[in-house]
Amino acid sequence: MSQTLKKDVCELYSPGYQATQIESSRVQKYLPLEVQYACLYWVQHLQISGSQVHDSDNVHQFLQEHLLHWFEALGWMGKTLEGIKAILSLEAHVPVSHLSIIYRGIFNLLLG
Repeated sequence: MSQTLKKDVCELYSPGYQATQIESSRVQKYLPLEVQYACLYWVQHLQISGSQVHDSDNVHQFLQEHLLHWFEALGWMGKTLEGIKAILSLEAHVPVSHLSIIYRGIFNLLLG
């Protein structure tokens, strides 16, 4: 996911598009099925593994660099609600000191 997710992942070059305005072939081109699967289920896989998030580990870095990109991808996939549920579920695996990363990203996402 870290190699694929980025700002304006579908390369629309103009903010304000809605997922219903974008052809599914464009979403498939920029978010292949394996990336879509990873976006939807990475938190569940993390939980099943029993891993915890720690400073500077891969999950921590991903959250710092790609939280908003991940939500953008979920939006294009029509799966934003699943992302919100994943964040709520992820709280159990993130030390309290790192929760600000998640909440800061969500706050920025809501403000646009």
